[in-house]
Order: sequence, then structure tokens, then C-alpha cells
Amino acid sequence: MLAWIEAHPSDFLAVHIKVRGSSSTAVTAFTAGRRRILLENQGLLGIAFFEASAFVILLVLFFLFRRDHHTGYFRFWLAGWCCFTFSALCEVTLLARPLAGLNLVYLASQAAALLFLFAAVMNGATGSDRRIFSVLPLISLILGAVYYVERRGPQQFASLHWETAIFESAICLFPGFLLLRSPMALRGHGAQLLAGVFLLIGLHGLDRPLWLQHPYFLLRIAFDHLLGVALGIAMVVAVLEEAQARSEELNDKLRRLTLLTAASTQTLSVQEVIDQVLSHLVESLGATHGIVRLKEGEGNASYLVARASVGYTPSFLAQHARVSAMEPWAQHVLKEECQFLESKDEWDPAARKRLDEAGLKSLVTLALPGKNGALGVIAIGSTAHTRFHTDEISYLVNIANLLGMTLQNVRLFEQVTTTQQQWEYTFDSIGDPILVHDPQGRILRSNQRLKQLLGRGSGTLVGRNVKELLSAKNAAYSNCPYCEGVAGEGDAPDPWLSGYFLVSNSTFADPGGRQLGTVHVLKDITERKRAEEKYRTLVSNVQEGVFISTPQGRFLDFNEALLRMTGYETREELMTIDIPTAFYKNTADRERLKRLLEQHGAVADFEFEMRRKDGEFRTMLESSIAVRDSARNVTAYQGFLLDITERKQAEQEIRRRNRELMVLNSIAKTLTESLDLGDSLHRTLRQMAELFSLDATSLYLFDEKVTKLRRIAAAGHRSEYSRHFPAVSVKPELVQHIKAVHATFLSAQGLPLPPVFRDAQIKEGIATAYVVILWSKDRVIGGLVVGSRTPREFSPADVNLLIAVGSQISSAIERSNLYEETRQAYENLRRTQEQLLHSEKLAAVGQLISGVAHELNNPLTAILGYSQLLTSSGQLNQQGIEYADKLYKQAQRTHRIVQNLLSFARQHKPERVSVQINQALEETLALRDYDLRMSNIRIHLDLAPDLPVTAADPHQLQQVFLNLVNNAVDAILERSSEGDLWVRTGINGDLIFIEFTDSGPGVKDASRVFDPFYTTKPVGKGTGLGLSICYGIITEHGGTIRVTNLPPRGASFTIELPFQRAASPNLSVDRTKADSGKTGNILLVDHDDSVLEAVGTLLRARDHRVEVARSLSAAHRLLEKQDFDVIVADLQIASGPNGTGLGDWLAQHRPALSRKLVWMSAVAPSGSAGGKLPGSPRQVLQKPFKVSDLLAAVDDLLLNRMDAAPIG
Repeated sequence: MLAWIEAHPSDFLAVHIKVRGSSSTAVTAFTAGRRRILLENQGLLGIAFFEASAFVILLVLFFLFRRDHHTGYFRFWLAGWCCFTFSALCEVTLLARPLAGLNLVYLASQAAALLFLFAAVMNGATGSDRRIFSVLPLISLILGAVYYVERRGPQQFASLHWETAIFESAICLFPGFLLLRSPMALRGHGAQLLAGVFLLIGLHGLDRPLWLQHPYFLLRIAFDHLLGVALGIAMVVAVLEEAQARSEELNDKLRRLTLLTAASTQTLSVQEVIDQVLSHLVESLGATHGIVRLKEGEGNASYLVARASVGYTPSFLAQHARVSAMEPWAQHVLKEECQFLESKDEWDPAARKRLDEAGLKSLVTLALPGKNGALGVIAIGSTAHTRFHTDEISYLVNIANLLGMTLQNVRLFEQVTTTQQQWEYTFDSIGDPILVHDPQGRILRSNQRLKQLLGRGSGTLVGRNVKELLSAKNAAYSNCPYCEGVAGEGDAPDPWLSGYFLVSNSTFADPGGRQLGTVHVLKDITERKRAEEKYRTLVSNVQEGVFISTPQGRFLDFNEALLRMTGYETREELMTIDIPTAFYKNTADRERLKRLLEQHGAVADFEFEMRRKDGEFRTMLESSIAVRDSARNVTAYQGFLLDITERKQAEQEIRRRNRELMVLNSIAKTLTESLDLGDSLHRTLRQMAELFSLDATSLYLFDEKVTKLRRIAAAGHRSEYSRHFPAVSVKPELVQHIKAVHATFLSAQGLPLPPVFRDAQIKEGIATAYVVILWSKDRVIGGLVVGSRTPREFSPADVNLLIAVGSQISSAIERSNLYEETRQAYENLRRTQEQLLHSEKLAAVGQLISGVAHELNNPLTAILGYSQLLTSSGQLNQQGIEYADKLYKQAQRTHRIVQNLLSFARQHKPERVSVQINQALEETLALRDYDLRMSNIRIHLDLAPDLPVTAADPHQLQQVFLNLVNNAVDAILERSSEGDLWVRTGINGDLIFIEFTDSGPGVKDASRVFDPFYTTKPVGKGTGLGLSICYGIITEHGGTIRVTNLPPRGASFTIELPFQRAASPNLSVDRTKADSGKTGNILLVDHDDSVLEAVGTLLRARDHRVEVARSLSAAHRLLEKQDFDVIVADLQIASGPNGTGLGDWLAQHRPALSRKLVWMSAVAPSGSAGGKLPGSPRQVLQKPFKVSDLLAAVDDLLLNRMDAAPIG
């Protein structure tokens, strides 16, 4: 072939070579042109076909082995051989018809086959699947690497990279080396042959990339294929050897199983069975340890107790003799689930500790099945990492089942034996003589007591005849004296046994009804016979009545005590009475007693009422039995009678008192366990209705102020009329009468109640009604009405109990009222504290406003003065005059705002003056103008222009208006982010009305908005005192305030004030006269430069001579140097540093000049309602003031008019 290739180099186009561990080579050459060259060497295809055929045959054989061979390594081997077979088929296809990419598939399947075979060897050598399955991802990665390496090279037959060749050789060499060192090599020749083939394949394939140039290329290929087939044959040999070993092992186990079965049937000792089975089992499985634990106890108290063991040390068994059956591993095994564990896999700390102490590496545990559940567990372990095979596990399961069945059978046999012995012991321990014989009189069984009485304690009586045992010389009988009634009746001494005996005869038969014999139980009644005489004497002298009577109602016998109880004088008289009619108060009691005796044969503590001869009824307690004849017919009654009349009365009294205490305790608990009085009272009434069997109960509270009854709780009423009972008036005479006699319990029929009570009783069908008066000290607070729809009378005890309940209800009502008053007082205190805090905040705000007003009024004084000078100077044109006038008006507006703030912040003494309502409203709205605009609230004013003046305190009215505006703003913003406020004034008759209407949601409870501390605002936002104060202010002014809701608008507050004329101020200052034009020397004192300059300019404009001083000391210096006609000074300079102000200095040094003072102040003096300085006849000019006011005051002093009227 090589010669042909060298001879035809131009015609050779491609050589496809694909090399595997044992693949064939195909060389296909094509000539240039269209001439087709046939396959030159068909031996390669034949070698590949031979290999593929052998692989398929071996694959089928492996699949046949798979049915009986379930080991883990064989699964990997089967998977690898499938890949080998697939690669061989790919090789045949590649040589027959080259396909693109088939070479890579061939190489990948060959690499996968070697990896799976490598995994199989690892599994067989280590006996663990976990390590093998963990490398499966690595196999996938290696296959990818092979694909990546071979894809880069030429896709030619028998040509592969060195990396792939070395990898495949290593994959073969390592398993061969591992098999030679593993225990598998010692089991037979198959593993050794397999290891040798692996080593040959690995060594032979080390130079695979050089095979193409090798002169024996075909021989290398053929040898490689032969090694692949040999690999499969070696595996077949290994499997067959393992199967043979398993068969021998199974035969040995079967032999041992047979021995165990035989051993279990030859002994009835549980311990011997367990010991034999466990020792054989440990030996047959090649284990080192074994233990059997049997279950003792039930439920959570059950334990697994060690009964037999192999290989365990005594110390270990002593420490772990008992193990709780509730441990997780025990519960798992006891559910008949086999458990195989290695010590490293045990997750339970207690179980792992036991394994470590015993030195076990592997352990298999099974349950010992029983009929009603597991009897225990059997565990087989080894100190080595031994993996038990499936057939070993099956063998172990069979042994466990056999052991469980054997243990159960042995236990059953022991139980039967024990039961039989116990029955014999019980039979002999019976104190009464027992004799059992068959129908022919042969003795079947007798107990020890009979032997003792007959004097034959050492010998047996079984099999002997009754006649031999009981001689007929004492009494004549044919077969058995006890069967024939010759003896055993108890009336006379027994002829053969010393004493009196009463015999009980019972026959027994087989399932077919054939009689098998008779059982005689002889009751020794010798002591009873002796006691009867004693009891007869005792009965005659006992204090309880003892009697015997017939079912028809006649006494047969009785003792003296019964004669005394019934009151009869002679026995003959009592013997002749008819018991049902003369002895029983209620003949039904007699019939009920007879039924009980007939049904049960006896009765104990039967209570009934007995009639004495004198007609008195006594409560009796009877305990009696029914005496029957052989036909089970009642022939007589006999028993005891006990007179319990006094005891019954005492018990009734105790029960009554206990009932009263229980009722009072229950009601007291109900009344005290809840702070909700209404709920407690309703539950109390329901309890009363149940305890006293009442049909209807109701509770009423009495209001002394209006003499009305109001129902607050009721139970048992059916009609709607009664459920909605209105408050009704009560005649004062009835209340006075109840107080006079201090009544506590009255009948409703005799009381002069309102007709509505009678109507309610008729509609409810109440036949009887009583009233329990509720008292609180000497005051009637209500009544408890109890009623029944059937006529009834209350016993004195019930009346006392009802009165006690009423007292508890009164106490509960008083406690509730006290609690409510305390709560209200606490709430009032809390709100008062909030109001105090609010007042302190307002005081702080007032101080702040006063300071701000002082700082503003000084510059405003200058602004107003200059604006008036400009207007009156005549130096401005018309536009300048307009600007000056606007400046004056804005300054005046600022002045009004400052004055409103001062009026709001200062606490004024109430004073009635003439007030313009519209002006007060506008000033109030001006205070909130900015906030209203920022809150998008539109003001709609509708003020009556002809509104008359009224006498009122302007500050208080401003407080009312401001509070209403604030409430309206809060209500509007509660619903929306914008809204409207309508303010309207007008005249309604002789009243002035002011109306505030908002667009809010309205008021929720119009009747309570003026109550003190009532508020709907959250805590911290409202005190609930605003509207209450407004109500008080308006009421003091003789007016009214009310609120209504006007949908779709919100709330509308309406204030109505009467016309009231105020005393007109004495305006005696004549401005025209004051303007006299007289000039003077004036001292101007103020700390503010702007005021000094403005006021000085105004005075100089009137031709006055003006000197200025900025402090008190400067004023003193000027006064000492010059004479002044008038002094105009700021009020803050009125006081000096040592308490001596300007007025005091003038009074001391210049008394004449002290009467010519004009005071100015940026803030009105506190406590000065009329604007006068305390201690001075002159008024104070409030900054900023009008020029005319200043000039008038100065001119007035210059003209010596000291009694001028105040300046407004």
C-alpha cells in the first residue's frame, strides 16, 4: 500500500485516519479525474467488523448478567460497554462510508467508554457510589476537552493527538494497577485477568500517534482490537466467578438458616433461641458484632433492652443496656424498614456515640416482626467499612422474620404454660371446696380445700367415683348427693364435711350440647349460721327499722324500731295495714320502688315520704332487696328504713344557704369583673332569671330631680313594647311612702305605678311581679322588678336573697357612679392642666407681642407725623398729597394691626363700652387674614351698614369671633384643602345677629358642642373649652349662641346680642378751642431718635421751642438749666433706675411743672382701661397718635386746662 502511495502521489487526494485503542485503518485513494479507486485493503474493515460483532455479543451477555447482578460497579461497566459497542459501530461505518464529523463522535464515545470503565473499577474497588457519582461532572468536562483537542487537528483515520493518547493510556493503566491492589484480585482469576488486560491496553496505546508510520500498522490495530475483546471476556470471567462465590455463600447461608430453624424448634427458651440465631448470623455474614434488643413498655415509656450480643464489651452493654424506643433511628427501624448506616453518616449524636464506643464502622439494623407490631430489633455490624449485598440483606431479613416468629411462638407457649399453672394455682387457692365429676360420677377435678376437709390432702382424687369418696352410710343417694339435693342445702350440717355448706351446681357441655359433667362449689356457711343468731338479736334491738314485706303490700316481719317510727301501738295493727295507701304519702313512690327491685334486685338509699298513724309525714331512706324463688319470681322484700327527716331539713337549710352564697358570689363576680355597668347588669339579670326561674326581670334607676324612672337593663321580655320601655314619671307620694317605711320588697300589684307598667305586664303576660327597692343609704336610687308568667309566691329565703342581690346591685351602681365621677374629675383635671398650659403659652405670646408692638409704634409715630406734615405743609402738588395720604393710611392700617394684636394678647378687665360689631369683626378677620389666604379659604362678608352700636366688651367679643373663625378653619381643612367662610351681620327685631357659616363637614353632636371639655379634635390640638367660654361670654352679654348644620354647607354659628347703650365718654376737650395758637417752651423726652425728630418737627411747626432729651439724666440736666412750659415724655422714662422717675423728680423739685406732663407710650399701661397713667390726671397718648391729638394735649396744658376730657 505504501508503495502504491509513493508511485501515485498526484492521484492521492486524502487519507482519513481514525485511531482508537483497537481500531482498524482504511485507506481510500481517489485518482485525479473521474476514475474511482476501490478499497485496496479490506482487512481493516474485517477487523473492525469482528470487533463490533464481538462487542455486540458481549453487550447482550452483559445485559443478561444485569438481571441477576445489581452491584453498583456493574452498572458503570454496562454503560461503558455500551459506549465501546457504539464506538465500534462508528468505526465500521467510518471505514465503509466516511462521514463528516463521525471521527469526533468515534473518539468521544471511545473516551466515554474508558471513563465509565474507570468508574466501574473505582466502584468495585472502593465499594462506594458517592465518590464515583461525584466525578461524573468531571467526565463530562474531560469529554469536552477531548472534543476540543481533536477538533483542531486533521480529521484523518488513525491520527490523534498525543494528549488524547496519553489520557486514554492513563485511564487504562490506573484501573489495572488499582485492581491488582484491591481485594477483588484475591477472590478469583477474573479480576486479575481484567487488571492485566487494562495494563496491556494502556501500555500498547502509549505510542498510538506513531502507528501510522509503523511497518506493522495493521498488526498493531488487530492486537488493539483483540485486547478490547479480551477486556470484555475478562469481565465475563469476573462476573461468573462472583456469581459462583455468591452461590456458594447463599448455600452456606441456606444451610445455616436450616440449622437456625431446627434450633428454634428444639428449645422453648427465648434466651437460647436468641443466642443461637445471633451467633450463627454474625458468623455467616462475616461480621464482628451483633446485638438483639427486645421492646419493653408502651408509648413514650418504651425501651429496647439488650437480650443477646456478640462482640460487645461488658462495659458497653452495662452502659447501653436500655435504649429509648422513641429515638429517631429506632422509630425508623421499628416501622419494618431496614437501615444500613456507616458511622460517618449517622446524624443522631447519641447513636453515633454508641457506634464510636463500640468501634463499629458499618451497621445494618432490622426490626423483629410480630403479630401486633415489632418485637424488637436485630443489628449486625462490622469494625470495617463493609457493604452488605442485596442477597445478604434479604438473608438478614429472613433471619429477622424467622427470629420474630420464633420469639412470638415461644412467648405464646410460655404464656399458655403460665396460664395453665396460674389456673391450677387459682383453683387450689379457692377457699370453698370444689368437686367436678362427669355424668357417671367419676371425679374429674377437685381442689386442695376439698381434699383437706376429706382428710386426703396427699393423694389424688381424679378418676375415683363419688360413692367411693362420699360413703352412702351417712345419707342415701344413687349417684351424687349434691346433684340429688340430699346434701348442700345449708339447713343442716353436711354429712361428710364438718359444718354447714350451701352447694352451687353448674353443668358444662361441649359445643354440640352434650353434657360433660357437673361442677359443685360448696360454700361454707357455718360462720354465717352462727352469725345469723347474733344478727337476729341485733336486728331486734337496732334503732333503724328492719322489715320483711310482700310485694302485695303486707308486712311479714319487722323490728321494734319500725313500729315506733310508724306510730302504731301494736304489731298486729301494723301487720294489717295496706302499705301502698297507708304507709306511703305518694303511692307512685311505692310503684317506682317495686320497679327498681324487679329490674335490679336491690335498691339503696331510696328516699320517700312516709305517713305515720297520726298523719305526720316523715322523710325515710330505704335500702332493700328482692327475695326470689327458684322460678325467679319475687316473693318478698326485706330491708332497712332510716328516718332522715331532721337530717333532710338540715341539708335543705345548708343547701339554701349555699345557694344564697353561690348566687351572691356569682352576681358579685359579674358586677365587679367588668367596668361596663350596662353589660354587667344585663348578665346579672340573666343569672337571676335562671337562678330564681323568673320569666322577666328589669332594672330601673330613679332620678329624684325629675321623679322619673329610666330602665337601664332587662331580660326575658318578648314584646317590642316592653323592649323599648320609655322613661316614666312616678308620683311623689309613692316615693315618700317608700322612704317613710324604708320598704325593700313590694308586690307590684299593690303599688300605684304608672299605667305604662300595667300595659307592659299585660303585653308580656306577667301574672306575678315584685319590686325590690334599691337603696343607697337613705336615698332611693331605683328598683329591681322580677316577674313570672305563672302565679307564684316567693319564700322568705328567696325574698331575703332577692333583697341581698338588690343591695349588691345598688353597691355596683354606686361604685359605677363613683368611678364615673372620679374619671370625669380626672378628665376635668387633665383638661384644666391643658388649659393652664395653653394660658401660659398665650401669656408668653402676649409678652412677645407687647415687645414687638413697642418697637413698631415708635417708627409708626414718626411715619404718621411726617405724613400729616407733608399733607398740611402746602409744599406738595396734588400727586404728592395723594402719595402722602396713602402713606398715612397704610401706617394707620399697620397701627390697627398692632393694636389688634395687643388687644388679643393682653388680659383685660371686662368693661362694657360702645362697640361697632362690624368694626370688631373686621379687626378679628384682619388678625387671621394671612392664615386664611395661605389656607385658600375665601371670606364672604355681608355686613349690615346700619348696624347700631351696642354696649359690650370688645376684647371678649373679639375672643368669641376669633374662636369661631379658628374652628371654622379647622373644619374646612378637615374636609378639603380649600373652602369658604361666610360672615353675615344684621338686625332681627331688637337683636343684632352675627352668623358664621363654613363649608366644612358640620358638627357631629350639636347638643354637646358648648359643653366644657367636649372636643372632636385630637389630643393636644383642642381642650374642649373654646366654645364653652364663648357660650359664657355671650350669655353674660345677655345674648344667645346656637349652632345648626346647613347642608350642603357645613356648620352655622349664630350669635344674637341685644341693643344696649353704653355710657358716652365725656369728650370735653374742645379741639377748636385747644387750637389757640399759643407757643411755649417744651421739653421732649424719648429714647427713640425717630420719635424725637418727628414730634420735635411737629411742635416746631406750631412755633414751639423744643428741647430734646434721650434719657432721664439728660432731662434732669435740662430742667435744672431752663424753664419749660410743657414736658412731653415717653412712659418708659417714667421710672428711673432707683424707682424715682421723671414724675417723682418733678414733684420734688418742680411741683408746678409736674402738672404739665404729656405722656407717650408705644404700649398701653397695664391695668389702664381708659388710657390714663396711674396716679396722674393726664391721659397717655398711644403711639402712633394723630398730630391733632398731640397738639391738642400741648395746647390744653399751655392754656392751663387740667380737667380736660380724655383723649380717645
